[in-house]
Amino acid sequence: MLQSISMEKALEIFQEYASTVGMEEIAITDSFERILAEDIVAGFPLPPFSRSPLDGYALCAADTAGADELSPASLRVSQTIYAGEMPAGPLLSGETAAVTTGAPLPEGCDTVIKFEAISRVGDTITISSALRAGDNVVPRGEDIDRGEKVLERGSNITPAAVGLLASLGLQRVKVFKKPRVAVISTGDELLDLGEPLRPGKIYNSNLHPLSAQIKESGGIPFPIGAIPDEKTAIAAALKSALMEYDMIITTGGASVGGKDLVKEAIVLSGANTLFWKVGMKPGTPAVCGEKDGKLIVGLSGNPSAAMITFIMLVRPILRTMAGKRSTNLPVVSAEMEEPFRKKSCQRRLLRAIVTWKNGAYHAIPAGILSPGALKSMVACNALIDIPAGHGPLQRGEKVSAVLLPALYCL
Repeated sequence: MLQSISMEKALEIFQEYASTVGMEEIAITDSFERILAEDIVAGFPLPPFSRSPLDGYALCAADTAGADELSPASLRVSQTIYAGEMPAGPLLSGETAAVTTGAPLPEGCDTVIKFEAISRVGDTITISSALRAGDNVVPRGEDIDRGEKVLERGSNITPAAVGLLASLGLQRVKVFKKPRVAVISTGDELLDLGEPLRPGKIYNSNLHPLSAQIKESGGIPFPIGAIPDEKTAIAAALKSALMEYDMIITTGGASVGGKDLVKEAIVLSGANTLFWKVGMKPGTPAVCGEKDGKLIVGLSGNPSAAMITFIMLVRPILRTMAGKRSTNLPVVSAEMEEPFRKKSCQRRLLRAIVTWKNGAYHAIPAGILSPGALKSMVACNALIDIPAGHGPLQRGEKVSAVLLPALYCL
């Protein structure tokens, strides 16, 4: 078992277990926010035929050569084509077709003029200016060519991607399965929501933000609930969860106190302990075990510490397991607008509010920054990454800030 390792080493260990958990085929109506498990190749061009982008008249531009107010071009309306219909035949010289938006264009047509720009008497229209070939024509395959790869494996299915799948006539699509993640809280002090608050007890709050974080990362949370501080009970819960879920996250019981039993329970469950303690604050006592390729990740019982450790260590591996291509959060350089007066003996991840103004990022600490304080976790939108051994942060000092995902921020 490794001990007191860097965040980078922890992530490196996690990546050894970063395999997707299979794929499934689903209806495109259910595909929003899922991750493609296949490349999508167009079986036909889009649009599949040349069409009109407006209501007007389709014609050959050469038939309007030299037209002006004094000598307009006159063309005979030979047919009317509505969207969803096919042309009755090609246009001959001197002919035009009335068309509606989306209508297929007849052979012999190379331009469309809008209704408002012509004069019509009976079956004859007059045009007072010369037109150019290609104007107001949406050519066949303008958007997508037949055989073109339009979406890549690993792409997030956005609303526009759903529309693209539908435009190609696809009813179902292959996506990566979402990792199933068990969430277990440990601690004799924990109460379920709905129970009356009693002296010395606290509500089991960690279960719920961790479940939300799992969803944001692309997984499906399964909150198992609170287990008492008894290592055989914790081990039994881990052993049971290992048989059913793809990953297990525990919170609490990971440090060095008399009732910090998760590390022992991991061994008792039959799993192999990969590491204990990571060089980060908050979140130092993180522990990780593995059995049959499945990870057990033990996080601090302090709410903000658990959330921050999840962001930095668990979120990247979970996104990889979910098939997502992008796993890292953006990092920017920001200027401190307020000082942070504490020394950072070890690497510190400081909750901060980062804003963009005057062409640069600016940062301030988010409030009370103890590992158990949640108000500052709600307020922050970034984590300032302070190297180990760094002194207090001064006003105006440049810092490295990890920007949190949009769903984390108010």
